Amino acid sequence: MRRGLWGAATVVLLLSLPLPAHADDPATAHKAAQERANKAAARFAQAQSDLARAEAGLADLQARVRRDEQQLVALKTQVQDLAVREYMRGGTSVPLLFEKDINAVARARAMVKYVTLGDVQSIDRYRATRQDLAAASRRLNDQLGKQRAALAGVLAEQKAAEADLGRLAAEEAKRAQQEAAARTRAAAPSAAPAAAAKPTGQIASGPWVCPVQGPHSFSDDYGQPRPGGRAHQGNDILSPRGTPVVANVAGSVQQHPNGLGGLAYFLEGDDGKEYYGAHLDSFSGASGHVAIGTVIGYVGNTGDAAGGPTHLHFEIHPAGHTPTDPYPTLVKYC
Repeated sequence: MRRGLWGAATVVLLLSLPLPAHADDPATAHKAAQERANKAAARFAQAQSDLARAEAGLADLQARVRRDEQQLVALKTQVQDLAVREYMRGGTSVPLLFEKDINAVARARAMVKYVTLGDVQSIDRYRATRQDLAAASRRLNDQLGKQRAALAGVLAEQKAAEADLGRLAAEEAKRAQQEAAARTRAAAPSAAPAAAAKPTGQIASGPWVCPVQGPHSFSDDYGQPRPGGRAHQGNDILSPRGTPVVANVAGSVQQHPNGLGGLAYFLEGDDGKEYYGAHLDSFSGASGHVAIGTVIGYVGNTGDAAGGPTHLHFEIHPAGHTPTDPYPTLVKYC
């Protein structure tokens, strides 16, 4: 992602949005909402890639135009120097004023034009460079139009992803409320609900757990182009701000804030793999060796994701080496 290109809208729990027509079946409704959210996330990732390609093409064309402009200036100077030298040697059309033979005048003018402009190669290069500059300028304008269209597409897909994720969050929130109500029916109706606090400690368990413990959506955007000529080295898991991010395996966690990833962390897993998560809103304070499912932090959009959708950028590095596509693993456990 790129700072400053995104709208200020962020993911919220949209409890007022209508539920699917089959909401009487919670499991089916949740599955359908998850599928819609994941499709929106995939479109958003593709829009990001389209924007990165447009920006790369724009940068290449801008460099081509600058190079042609510099070459044109140099060639123009060379042509002008040739003209001055020929003029100093007498290469002028003044004598043609006194020439009575029309054919001689025409031949003389052609000769003077050739002599004044200098060697043919310089003139050809000058003409070719001007034509190339004109063509590059046209392509540049076309590419600018594509970039504007790509940016509009990114913003539209961002809103769509947020809306679908909001619907998923609303569905999960309603289901959680229903489950909580079922557990507390015997409680006094006048009892004031306790203020919600950010979860800490171990909140999930299993052989491998989803790093985002809450409503989320994602797609296989590993390897897709990103601004600056980079390739995306992980998957972006979109989720509302503040959703717990946990240790997907047991291991040693270390905070790693940086300019690109914002509030980020490394998890040296007991399984021999290294995991990286970025763009957290805040850390939980967990450090050192932690159990699987321990809260490390909370979903946000820090670093170069500022202004964009809140999400966890998640990478898997086998044995600490080049990252691999985390999508197959995330699909299995998320």
